Amino acid sequence: MDSMKRVVLFVLFGSLLLLGAQAAFAADQIAVTVTLQQVIVSVLPTSWELDVMAPDTSKSSWVSGNAGHFEATNDGNVAEDLTIEASSSSYWAPGETVAVNVFVIGFGIGSGDYTSEPTYTTFTTATSLATSVAVDGTVDFDLEFTAPLTDSETGASPETITVSLAASAS
Repeated sequence: MDSMKRVVLFVLFGSLLLLGAQAAFAADQIAVTVTLQQVIVSVLPTSWELDVMAPDTSKSSWVSGNAGHFEATNDGNVAEDLTIEASSSSYWAPGETVAVNVFVIGFGIGSGDYTSEPTYTTFTTATSLATSVAVDGTVDFDLEFTAPLTDSETGASPETITVSLAASAS
């Protein structure tokens, strides 16, 4: 019977060691929550009709008392830097000064009580419009367009200029 007692004690002692080992290796859980960064910009209104313009004349979207004709909104979930760029659907191109088939376009951001027209920054490539725009934040701006000296190809045909806004995380 001594050997039987030893086996029972050995099994009992082994079970206690196993329970102790399980208690020593018990774990808890950690919940990890992740939200992917979203960079989204929207702009309203989405068009601006300039109608017929004489060569080398300018028009702006500015109206006294308005913060800006256009409003860009950060619809993402992080602060954003906004850039603005212009292109044409034809052979017209943006430039620093008007020329044959070359137009000038600029953006202006008003301040104060918006009773004086903003100073316009000409852009020919992607140019910073605003930095660190908060989530749901807005940037109000106006555009100024100066028509080319002449149109060497189509004369009086309508041209479409595309102004694009792009966003990147700040």
